[in-house]
Amino acid sequence: MQSLQTNPFLGTDYLQFGNSKQQELARDLEEWKILKSLNGFKPTLAGTIPLDIDTDSSDVDILVKFNIPAHLQKICYAKFRNLPNYSFSEKTMALRVTLICRFETKRFQYEIFGQSLEPTDQYAWIHMMVENRFLTLADPTFRDEIRNLKKQGIKTEPAFCKVLDLKGDPYKTLLVWNQKSDEQFQELLLKRGFQTNPN
Repeated sequence: MQSLQTNPFLGTDYLQFGNSKQQELARDLEEWKILKSLNGFKPTLAGTIPLDIDTDSSDVDILVKFNIPAHLQKICYAKFRNLPNYSFSEKTMALRVTLICRFETKRFQYEIFGQSLEPTDQYAWIHMMVENRFLTLADPTFRDEIRNLKKQGIKTEPAFCKVLDLKGDPYKTLLVWNQKSDEQFQELLLKRGFQTNPN
């Protein structure tokens, strides 16, 4: 497990020092006690807002781990059912029971995504870590290209694969890149015409 010192995304302090939307999210999470309400489920932020590649329509993704599905459903119902557009659903994704709770505050749309896996073992987290490495190693024009594609309605993982010219299923492809070295990341970025930053 990575420590907060090596990975700020494991906590939320970085939001308070981030861009205006990230700071606004920090206030919203606190005001509605969203993460505190989910404390027993290891709530972990993921998605585009932490990476600063969000658009106006981006929601806030919160990954959680449950041991007993009904426990998560009970907490979500107790804490969030009175918020606008509350919904709770169960799906099977990659052969796993997956619980999804959605609701809104005045400022943000939230999606709680629960599996019986540690949040840091869930695909959404691994995707975010890979995306963050590309964003960190590439010059700012890379982030701009990702943002532009997202504004056109392209989802995050397909946007990365399009800019990087990676073939195949974008969601599976990014998982594979989690095993690669920074040198391989930089090599691909240079091949695609982006300057790279020293890590």
